[in-house]
Amino acid sequence: MLLLLVACPDPADTAGGSPADTADTADTADNTPSFYDEGAIEAIEKAVRGDLRSNNAAGVQLAVWVDGRIVYTLESGSAHPDTDTPIDAHTLFQIGSDTKKMTALTALQQVEAGTLSLDSTVSEVLPDVQLAASPEWAAEATLHDLLSHQGGLFDYTPWNDDPDDGQLRGTAEGIFAANEWAMNEPGVLWNYSNPNFSLAGLMAESAAGVAWPDLMRQDLFEPLGLADTYARKSEVEARGNFATGWGYTIDDPNPWNLLDTPAYTEGTVEMDEVSDNAFTRPAGMVWSTASDMARFHAFFIDGDAALLDDALRTDMTTMQTRLYPAWDAQGYGYGWFVANGINLPDYYAVPVWVHGGNTLSFTSTSYVLPEQGMSISILSNGYGDDFTRTLVALIEGSRLLPAATEAPALPSSETPAAQLAGTYVDRTLGRFEVTAEGSTLQVAMPDADASGIGHGSAFEFAGITDVYTLTLGGSANAFVFVADEHGEYRWLANRQFTGERTEENALARPLPPVDAGFDPRRLGPDPARLPLLRSSAGR
Repeated sequence: MLLLLVACPDPADTAGGSPADTADTADTADNTPSFYDEGAIEAIEKAVRGDLRSNNAAGVQLAVWVDGRIVYTLESGSAHPDTDTPIDAHTLFQIGSDTKKMTALTALQQVEAGTLSLDSTVSEVLPDVQLAASPEWAAEATLHDLLSHQGGLFDYTPWNDDPDDGQLRGTAEGIFAANEWAMNEPGVLWNYSNPNFSLAGLMAESAAGVAWPDLMRQDLFEPLGLADTYARKSEVEARGNFATGWGYTIDDPNPWNLLDTPAYTEGTVEMDEVSDNAFTRPAGMVWSTASDMARFHAFFIDGDAALLDDALRTDMTTMQTRLYPAWDAQGYGYGWFVANGINLPDYYAVPVWVHGGNTLSFTSTSYVLPEQGMSISILSNGYGDDFTRTLVALIEGSRLLPAATEAPALPSSETPAAQLAGTYVDRTLGRFEVTAEGSTLQVAMPDADASGIGHGSAFEFAGITDVYTLTLGGSANAFVFVADEHGEYRWLANRQFTGERTEENALARPLPPVDAGFDPRRLGPDPARLPLLRSSAGR
């Protein structure tokens, strides 16, 4: 279920001889010694050692901000997977999808300036971005839809190296428009999709008349004093003192072969192999440090009207849409996941704002507890790292949480199967013919069968109302049945596949091969991948 959970302590967490076994706290001039007591610091450093051993990262950098300043920093391990290169407080890491809140903020600055509105459509601002496969989409999709992940776009992230600033627009108007499609009309359901923020970044760039990386620097990085934050890889290389990570290098000559999983190589990803793609930048390619990120998050707690109007700032951390339609405890704002409480494992009824980021060789984890005046940033140089133990130690050791309370019940009643039954048609997988056999939802997929795509025969209830899992290509995939404004179930939504219910529209045609398993091009912090924000039903 989608709650804030903790990892169990690692019984193997004993002192060892690897570089990760010594937490370096030398660069902590801003630390308040009394904030974390000796026992808390010992628990934090032990958690860091355990998390480094159990993840892909060679090193980690973290910072904690409380009530106006950085109160704790820590650097441990190596900046390179194959060396003992030390990490310091100014070593740069790629932050992945944590970039999205930055993109959202600069877009909302243009809303405040009057050059955009939340109701501005893609076609109004970007008239040459017209999806050949979904010609009505651009006239319907608004900035609000994009920033809240309600754009309806098939999720795709190009990682080929294409760094010229002009390629944000060139790609959007060219190969993206020619190949991308809308899985459903915008504004009807939440579904995490990286192109939403690529286009939102381009809308802000167009409104301001400034290239997106320069817009970020002049309107965000410099005003907030984020001296260790950069939007271009070339700036990072010129600056020096950057980490490199362990992860994936894509070996695909055709980055717009959207449905086939590309060939990829696992291992150390050297800096010259790290992608800098102008189209992907607004969705996830900024570089920063944990201290800069913790300071940036503090803006959302305290505000700064000179940077962004308080009402628009509050909109960013206000639930604009639910992650699961039947549950109002967790949702998405503009570039932030928003939740009403955490389990550590006791439940604490405190608001929490969360995001994270995965690139092909870096992981970023961000948590803000606004009522406690606390922000946490953890950066590591491995793909898909999970620093849950460290995060829990940082929160528990702060002694800032109120008394624990009883966790609210999940909405776990099952909708009568007959209400969900019907034929749902997806552009890539074809027909989902869902039938009710008592309380069981059976499914036939004749178009997938014709293409040799393996799948299960029934949807399994996942414990949250209207959320089910189905095996596709050997992997369990979560689907959410979504009703329209009249209460009629109309969509069967998954991050990669969204079928619309139809009475006719039979789709009998050969389909391209689809791998429903791991694809390094479709990265992003689904709820199921965020430490302390996990779900057995996460999409």
